[in-house]
Amino acid sequence: MKTKFKNKASITHIGGKLFRLNEPLTIYSNALGIEVTAPKAFVTDFASIPWFAQSFVQVLGNNIRSAIIHDWLCTEKGKAKTKLTQKQADALFLEGLKIDEVRHSKARVMYAGVRVFQRIKYAFKRGEHYG
Repeated sequence: MKTKFKNKASITHIGGKLFRLNEPLTIYSNALGIEVTAPKAFVTDFASIPWFAQSFVQVLGNNIRSAIIHDWLCTEKGKAKTKLTQKQADALFLEGLKIDEVRHSKARVMYAGVRVFQRIKYAFKRGEHYG
C-alpha cells in the first residue's frame, strides 16, 4: 500500500491561530509501515511559520493535513501512542506534503524548517537524545 491520507481534514476555527479537528485525520505511511491518526478534537495551529517566511509558505495551504499530523506527533500523547522518533515524525511530515502535491521546493523548505526547529528545541533539553 502506498502512502496516503485516508480522509480530508475537517476543522473548525476556534480563535486566533487555533483550529480543532471535527473528526480524526489518518495517514498511512508506506516508508514507516504504520498508520497515524490525529484524534477528533485535537487542537492545532497547523504550522508555526516565522513572519519572515510567511510570504513563501502559507499557514492555510495544501500543507494543512501534514501539519496537523506533525503537530499531533510532537505532543506527548502522540509520541507515546506512535513511538516514533522526532526524525520519523519529520519524515512523515515530508511524505504528507508530497501526497498533497506541495511544490517540491516549498516542501523541502518546510521540512528543513521543522528539522532545524526540532534541533534547536532539543539542544536545550538536557539529557534527551535527538533521534
